[in-house]
Amino acid sequence: MPLQLRPAVPEDIPEMCQVYYSAFGDTYIGSRVFTSDIDASNRFFQKAFMDDIADPLCELLVITHKSSPGSKDEKVVSLAKWALPGAPIQDPPPAEAWPANGDLAVEFFGAMTRGHRKLIGDRPHYYLELICTHEIWQGKGAGTLLLRWGIERADTDGLPCFLEATPKGKLVYEKLGFRVKAEEEFKWSFGTFVETYMERDAKIEKRTMTRPKSKEFA
Repeated sequence: MPLQLRPAVPEDIPEMCQVYYSAFGDTYIGSRVFTSDIDASNRFFQKAFMDDIADPLCELLVITHKSSPGSKDEKVVSLAKWALPGAPIQDPPPAEAWPANGDLAVEFFGAMTRGHRKLIGDRPHYYLELICTHEIWQGKGAGTLLLRWGIERADTDGLPCFLEATPKGKLVYEKLGFRVKAEEEFKWSFGTFVETYMERDAKIEKRTMTRPKSKEFA
């Protein structure tokens, strides 16, 4: 059964949490902020994803898989959050709002916010705030579907795309036209990590595409 892209719904959130933990649970931030307290993280993501679903300037998307067309075993295998043009670049929640190690979370995600603002300024753009795929589904095309959803709309609108990349994701994004704008190095007692800011200019082409209305999909 082919992979399917659709908007996330509240019932997806438990599986979306598992996808996030699978993708980022062994990273410096993931292991210290999220997977060190799963119950608190589940509550954190329940609120965050519900807010995203209700936000008209955000598209929270999932990729699902079924074993057969008529089966009821639909499984979320990947997810992405695209902030649409006009969405504010928001500061991260305060330290006490995070599941664990809130000061570390504010340091890391706060740096991402400042870098985003500095590099993109007030230009309208599509922002890939989050993308992750369950480890057993990585390399099978789910992430590319989510990336192309935003890229195609940005191209149609003549707008850039912006994201922050891990070393693992950087090469994937470069193949889709993203270019490095800057890098942010974090030096902690437990290790060093480099996050890369990347931007993709719009590729203006003649194409036939049905534009979705807000929260509706072509």
